[in-house]
Amino acid sequence: MIQSTPFAERVQQAFRPSPRGVVGLVDDLLGLCRVHQLRLRFTEGHCSVRRLGADDGDALTVPLPKSVFRAALARVAALCNEQHPGSVTPYRGESEVVVPPPPSPNCSPPSTCHVSFLNTPSEQHLEMRFSRSTAGHGNRFTVLLRDQRSVTVYGHALKYIQNPSNPADYGSYGILSRVSGGEVLTALFRVSEVIGVFSGDLRESDGGAPSAVGPGTAAVSSRRDTQRQRALDDPSQGL
Repeated sequence: MIQSTPFAERVQQAFRPSPRGVVGLVDDLLGLCRVHQLRLRFTEGHCSVRRLGADDGDALTVPLPKSVFRAALARVAALCNEQHPGSVTPYRGESEVVVPPPPSPNCSPPSTCHVSFLNTPSEQHLEMRFSRSTAGHGNRFTVLLRDQRSVTVYGHALKYIQNPSNPADYGSYGILSRVSGGEVLTALFRVSEVIGVFSGDLRESDGGAPSAVGPGTAAVSSRRDTQRQRALDDPSQGL
């Protein structure tokens, strides 16, 4: 059952049958990767979808034939090899996929995401992450979200993106990366859902300023909570 939340509604829309079939399903899932990092797994006659970093209990279940899910994974493999020939096999692999912008009057750059998948008769799963390698020697951005998540994204620049078609919309923050001489949108976060965006991971150094660090520990998690509260108290921090 899919609960009624903005994320759940987008997942439900992606899996809704359409004339585009499996191609449309994969395109919509890649579109979701503009905003969310996802893990999809087929189990017990349905597809389980959750955001990376979320608890298993927060996973959404979508009724779906195994044949359709395997066809979607085959489509992902084809896209990987289309953009990076020989990068994956039909059964497993990791690669990057550049996602064209959605049809929209608003000019939006394409996005890119890192995918990894397994597609065997006994096991099928797919992970879709914000791309790291396309950022090259770019920056690490840490995004603090109001739902208590902290997301790390790699890119070269932070850009505010307006929505001229909806004056009531506060717009979004986009993380851009350079690919083949152009720019792609690595991730997109609605302003209304963001507390702060920081260059580097969040760690209090001797001077108390954020700096780049490796994988988080419990202590770093506590520091993130402290920095989150500071950002809430002072909206000018980190943006």
